[in-house]
Amino acid sequence: MKYSVIVCDDDEVLAKNLAKNIKYAVSNFTDDNPVYENIEINLELVANTFEQVVSYVVANDIQNAIYFLDIELSQNSKAKNGVDLAEFIKKQDPNAQIIFVTAYDKYAPLTYRRRIGAIDYINKALDSREMMQRLEETLTGAVQSINNLMKLGRKELIYKIGRRVNKVEDTTIYYLENSTSQHKVNLITETGVAEFRSNISKINEENDFLVKVSQSCVVNPNNINSIDFSKKTIKFPNGDEVVFARSCRKTVEDLLNKYPEINVK
Repeated sequence: MKYSVIVCDDDEVLAKNLAKNIKYAVSNFTDDNPVYENIEINLELVANTFEQVVSYVVANDIQNAIYFLDIELSQNSKAKNGVDLAEFIKKQDPNAQIIFVTAYDKYAPLTYRRRIGAIDYINKALDSREMMQRLEETLTGAVQSINNLMKLGRKELIYKIGRRVNKVEDTTIYYLENSTSQHKVNLITETGVAEFRSNISKINEENDFLVKVSQSCVVNPNNINSIDFSKKTIKFPNGDEVVFARSCRKTVEDLLNKYPEINVK
């Protein structure tokens, strides 16, 4: 699992120092906690203004990130402050974990009134040892919170084989296609294949995370490796390829706008 970290402080030196401390804290808490050894926390942006963060978050569609924000951000009382920035971030990134780094506790009531939902406040005046401890604690809490929020947002495909009800998380599904057995479909996931009684139209109607690419197949866009428009094929991580219908070409092209990580051939 990957997590992005964004830092914003109008004092360039303080912003760089905080970013350096965060890198050390990430290294420490991942080394000390085997449960987190497979996660990746990347410091993506060290900014000094409201506008820099807004532009980056929008342009890169940042989601499920951890933000360390200075509350003041500017000496100008009329300028956008860290609370304004947090409010904007929450609209763009609903699962955002906001940590305010400030020397002024007087701003805390403002964040409560505006329902920012900051997960922590870290005082800039802390010595290096205390700062490192606080950063490790808040990073651990932020990662756990994001994971919990994402679990709540996960979707499942539910199907029956006989009397047994099966649930499969959307993240593991590659595609479903008509089976050679009448009135059945094959479900292809990262762990194997399952066959059950249903039809592609019904599967498509009941699962909005799947996209219909022909009368006989629906795919999970999140797990597409590449698309070859000359061959009209869609390829998945296990090497499987499915053919999309000519009538669905526009639908497949639209996937590239929503999922830019898909390779095109």
